Amino acid sequence: MLAISCLCKKAALEVALSAEANGKDIELSFCHCTSCRHSTGLLFTSYLPIKEPHASQIDGLSRHTSEDGWTRLFCPNCGCHVLRVQTGEGEESTWEVATGVIEKATEDDEKAFEAIKVAGNINVGDTVDGGASVWLPPKNDPQAWRMDPPTPCPEVDSSSPGDAPADTLPASCACGKVDLYITRPNPDSYLASSGWPDLTHAYHSISEPERGNPEDIKWWIRDNGNKYLAGTCACRSCRLVSGFEIQTWTFVPRTNIHFRVPGPAGNGASDGRTTVALDFKTLPRGILQSYESSPGVLREFCPGCGATVFWHDKWRPNIIDVSVGLLRAREGARADGWLDWWTERVSFAEDAEVGRVGPPAQRAVELVSRLQTGLGLWTQ
Repeated sequence: MLAISCLCKKAALEVALSAEANGKDIELSFCHCTSCRHSTGLLFTSYLPIKEPHASQIDGLSRHTSEDGWTRLFCPNCGCHVLRVQTGEGEESTWEVATGVIEKATEDDEKAFEAIKVAGNINVGDTVDGGASVWLPPKNDPQAWRMDPPTPCPEVDSSSPGDAPADTLPASCACGKVDLYITRPNPDSYLASSGWPDLTHAYHSISEPERGNPEDIKWWIRDNGNKYLAGTCACRSCRLVSGFEIQTWTFVPRTNIHFRVPGPAGNGASDGRTTVALDFKTLPRGILQSYESSPGVLREFCPGCGATVFWHDKWRPNIIDVSVGLLRAREGARADGWLDWWTERVSFAEDAEVGRVGPPAQRAVELVSRLQTGLGLWTQ
């Protein structure tokens, strides 16, 4: 059996890899489709086939069925995506487990793990710009992605539901509860203060005073005040509140984040919504669900579809980590016109195997290593 768990342990259970592997390799693909991105808040997902779990094991999980036909099951407490199921012809169901929640495997499933082969990136066309696929080159040919450029998908929805002001970056989850937009950096964007993130200054290599950013550098503002910093993270907490190994964040001042909420039309809205500045105390109930992942650290997710939305803490309350998979930039999933991607380091890369043992841990380390290599090649 595979032991799986979310961060809060509410979705802790055992599942078994599917028997379909008999004599065949199990293919592991990185999916970049629109439904995966907006259902999870991440730029890509990965799942493995499993046998159907017993109903009693999953009774307490929340569910959301996306346009792609998959029903995703997530923890209602911390938001972690755990499983997904799709019912095909003849009422046969296909079950899969999110790879980030796998902690360890029994001896039999360890052998099955040896048969898992990374098949590559799928549904890249939905991203328009290639999304994170350009950072995930095939293992044996790190340059291969250059020979297969992404093809724009005409069905991609690159606009937020309803109206959003010009020159703003819309973002929304799969079910539409979370509907917001981001504005360009402005003078107020420089008023906040923050220590350095592990993304740019690895915590294990600098002193605590240095970590505090004593020169008060506004590191979240990039490109001469036109963009925000964005990057990747492999820490255990991000993995277990999303369900997947790699989280993608951008760092945005709270003053530049605006929600569109149900109510009288206003501020140019014409669809029965009004615009409000992000204030966690006054935001209407039911839009975000908060989870304290560690003392003083809060993570928000959509209670309707489980999409990861924010990370913030009490020490830097005015800089918010926004989950990039929610963004709907017209230029593509990476939102390169708005974000400056940090490619020198995967945040908390050293923690890739924390909380995991055996083959699951080895696979996680391999993925982070591949991502770091791909980031470097993309920069070149």
